[in-house]
Amino acid sequence: MRLLLACLALVPFLLSFTYALHATEELKVRTTLSRFAIFVDDDDFDHLDQIFTPDVFADYAGATNDGLPAFATFLKRGLGGIVSQHAVSSIVIEDLGRSLNSTAYVTAAFLGPGNNTTMSLGTSVTLYGKYLDTWTRVGDAWRIKRRIFKQF
Repeated sequence: MRLLLACLALVPFLLSFTYALHATEELKVRTTLSRFAIFVDDDDFDHLDQIFTPDVFADYAGATNDGLPAFATFLKRGLGGIVSQHAVSSIVIEDLGRSLNSTAYVTAAFLGPGNNTTMSLGTSVTLYGKYLDTWTRVGDAWRIKRRIFKQF
């Protein structure tokens, strides 16, 4: 009976347990977030599978996309050919065991129209917001399964 009571006393502790993300795993996530910014700025939309899962759901300020092909097309149509610089900062990562959540601020500067017909030559726009991402493990890497972009 004492053993049972001792085990029951541990239940609140076990339920409040949080996982600690190893530094190398955190570095993988931070590098992947930075790699996304560089891919977009370099108009490299063919390697987004290094960032996202094939079934990614993305919501960019209300514009939703299901699946990587649709999301890549959305990004290419909106950002392709535009001179841009994305800066990702203030990254917070929460380890949930089999998945991760992250929040990261993004500042993106855009110059000129590129493939986007809503911008005119000489136009510059700076966008501020945050990425709210849910990550899943794929092999030894982390990939974004869900991205919500909230504009400030």
